[in-house]
Amino acid sequence: MMKRSVGMTNAFGKRFRLIKVGTITLIWIAAILAETEIHAQTNTGEETTLKKTLVIASHPYPDKSVINKALWQTVQELDGVVYRNLESLYGNDINGIDVEAERKAYDGIDRVVYMYPIHWFNLTPMLKAYFNQVWYQWAPKTLEGKEMLVVVTAGADEKAYSHEGRIGSTMEEILTPMKVCSKYVGMEYLEPLTFLGVGDADEATIHSYQDQLAERLKKAD
Repeated sequence: MMKRSVGMTNAFGKRFRLIKVGTITLIWIAAILAETEIHAQTNTGEETTLKKTLVIASHPYPDKSVINKALWQTVQELDGVVYRNLESLYGNDINGIDVEAERKAYDGIDRVVYMYPIHWFNLTPMLKAYFNQVWYQWAPKTLEGKEMLVVVTAGADEKAYSHEGRIGSTMEEILTPMKVCSKYVGMEYLEPLTFLGVGDADEATIHSYQDQLAERLKKAD
């Protein structure tokens, strides 16, 4: 009777150890699966929120720039951004643009940002030359499906950029050529980001501009 009791105890002990090991194994597997799912969700989120972006920046007087310099700094600190400053690359030489290099920069890009100060209610000279040369007989075949975001600064305020103001036109109307260009080549024209009255911007306002820009570029759409 004693031997049988001992045998039953040993058998029960073995079963208990097996159940314990099995339970621990299941908990371990569940933990790995949960961690894998979290990583998968995180990676998926990063892929949807961080579009690969090309920033083409231009300013005719970069040494005098304050607001645009701050915006340039912001985009260069973001992941997934390719930054090209026309005046830094080519000075003010409108005939010196490396067309092949500029076209190559669009490879693998989802969204293109054109960033510049409004220059006599138009593009800067270098940016106009850029479009004339880089886009010529190339853009309609290549840029279809990509997004265009225009980011501009202007010294005059919102009141001036109105039908009742001194300028007599809204900024949306001033940017019509960019919108038409995007439609012509099959790009998706996003709502522009405009900073008006920048001549009076203090440090806190400049930081708010930077935050607005970073937020827009981090959005999925």
